[in-house]
Amino acid sequence: MSAMPDFEAGQLVSAVTQLNKDVESLTKTMAKLNDRLAVQEIQLAKGKGMAAGAMILAAVLGGISSYIMGKM
Repeated sequence: MSAMPDFEAGQLVSAVTQLNKDVESLTKTMAKLNDRLAVQEIQLAKGKGMAAGAMILAAVLGGISSYIMGKM
């Protein structure tokens, strides 16, 4: 047996139990944050692709319009 009084042992058990609950809660929160981060990374990648596509389209349209204006 340990030399710890029953009251202190009870407090220790209570503290460990609460700590376990807090760790479980934080684990769930981190999982949710990781899911949201993955979604945001996908949206960012799509956004970069859309921006690059818009720039290419603008360059092509600019080239076509300058070609047409040059022929007139």
